Formats: sequence, C-alpha cells, structure tokens
Amino acid sequence: MKINLTLDSFAVILYCSDLIPSPYPELTIEEWNEVTNKLNLSSMSEVSRLFGMGEEVLTQIIGIEEFVAQKIINRNTLMTAMFHSLHNLENEGINITTQYEDNYPKQLLKLKQRAPLILYYVGDLSLIGNDNVSIVGPQKTNSRYLNLTKHAVHKVSDENRTLVAAGIKGVDAYGVKLMLENQGKVIFFVSDHLFDKKRTYEKEIREGKVLILSAVDPYAYFNVTNALDRNIYICGLSSHQFVIASRINSGATWFTSIQNFHFNWTEQLVINVRGKHNGNIRLIEMGAIPVSENDLQSLMSIDEIVEKNKIIETVDEPVIDQMSIYEFIED
Repeated sequence: MKINLTLDSFAVILYCSDLIPSPYPELTIEEWNEVTNKLNLSSMSEVSRLFGMGEEVLTQIIGIEEFVAQKIINRNTLMTAMFHSLHNLENEGINITTQYEDNYPKQLLKLKQRAPLILYYVGDLSLIGNDNVSIVGPQKTNSRYLNLTKHAVHKVSDENRTLVAAGIKGVDAYGVKLMLENQGKVIFFVSDHLFDKKRTYEKEIREGKVLILSAVDPYAYFNVTNALDRNIYICGLSSHQFVIASRINSGATWFTSIQNFHFNWTEQLVINVRGKHNGNIRLIEMGAIPVSENDLQSLMSIDEIVEKNKIIETVDEPVIDQMSIYEFIED
C-alpha cells in the first residue's frame, strides 16, 4: 500500500491535520476555509502555493489575518515530520484522503463547510454508496429497543444497503453485530482509536465487508467535540437514519437529530415509542417521519415506509437546546 496524494492534499495535511506531533496548533476548518477563499480571490487557488510563503505575502498580498498567517508559517517547519507520520501510516496499512482527491466521498460534501477536510481509512471506499443507512439510539438499551433495532437492521440487510455506525456500545453495537451476522456491509465512522478498530475487524476488512473512517488521528483518544462531529459525518454518509429512541434535551442522539432538522442532512425515520426515552415523540411532533413497530415488521421497503408516512408540510424551525457535556455522555 502506497500513499499517493496531490500537492494540495499534502498542504491541507500539513496545515490542518492533528496527525503531526507538534507544539504548533493546526488550522481549524473555519480558518482553512477562510484561507482558501482568500487564495481564490487572489487568483491563486492551489493551496499548495502556501508552501514557503512569508508573512508579508500571506498578509499583504493574500490578505490572511496575521494570527492565521503565523500559524501557517509555523506549520511550514513541520514538512519533514509530516512525511514521517505519513510513512508510519503507510506501514500500518492506514490510508488517507482529502477533499482535494478524486476518491474523497462525495456524499460528505452535502455537509458543506462542516465536511471533514481529511479522512483516514482502512478498507474499500467503494462501500460508500448513495443509499447507506444509519441506526442510532441510546447506549443503555433494553429488550424492546434491541428488538426494534433488529427489525431495522433486517430492512437494511434485505435491501443490500450498507449500515453506517459509530463503533460505540448500545444500539449501535447491536446493529453492527446483526448486520455482520447477516453477511451485510458496515461503514464505521469513528472519533477515536481507529487503529484498535482496524485490528478488531481485520478479517471483515479483508473480505470487503467493513470500511473504517476517521477524521482525526487514528491513534486519538475519546474527545467530546470529535464525537459530536463524528455523528454529523454519519448523517452525511446516510440517505436515511432510523432513530430507535432518544431523550429530550439529553444525549448525542437527541442533539444530532435536532441539528439534522436544521440542516436536512438525511431523512430521519423516528420510531414511535414512548417511555423513559421520550424524545422520539417530540421529534415526530417537529416533523420527523414516524415509523411504527408494524412498519418495521412489514414487508415494506425503507422507501415505501418513507412514502407512506412522510408528512408534506411546513414546520417551524426547531429551537436547538443547549446541552451540557455531562448530558451528552449520559446517553
């Protein structure tokens, strides 16, 4: 396996990747988008032109803010370290792509400026189709939620669609287990420990049944911000998302669903359940596509369920409630 990248890809890795151990912070997505906009306005669209630029050129000619220009200058000193890190990835069988490569998943571009600039991956990118489905829900489950998950997985598997998962416990883990038992295909989008997941699913990766993606360093530890971003990326890869259960104003499932309402990343199929995880009823009231247990157990396809239950009406934009880190982790 050889890492073959364009000069523009090397540039975005150098300036924006957390892969390189360094005291110099990488540019944020927002800062990078601002830099690329400035380059386009100056008729220098190739980001690789940043290599070796001095502060005067960056600030006076390109028009980049002095603070960001200094970050670019500092990162220019890390070229050797970058190639060393890429060599290590290559030895571990981990691939890398960026928005400047032809094989970058186009499905993620619907996230617009929130799409990840860089992706690390293990497996075959062709597993990413236009009809992938994700199934989300609480990490603390019960027999009913697991049963609902089972029926949702059967829909995905029977239609030969690919399941998109986060690689976490609860509904997510149960769905992955069933999907692989049914000889289905799974895309993991993880926010930490890609290297560990790679070792866990080596056989399935070789068989072309599993693809693992990450937008952060493959050796990264858990980080709440990265986990929230991962949930958005999962929506980006999914044409439909089943919401098994959620709690109002609490947990990652609820928080991501509310954002999904605002940005329309994917169609939300929300199971009509009541109980401790009472958020689903509120999501349906806000305009999500309701799905009954009978729908899940029927012979209807996912598209037929959408056609049957989708309500065509204008709904008020939901208010996104703030949530503490502790509420996020609790789910």
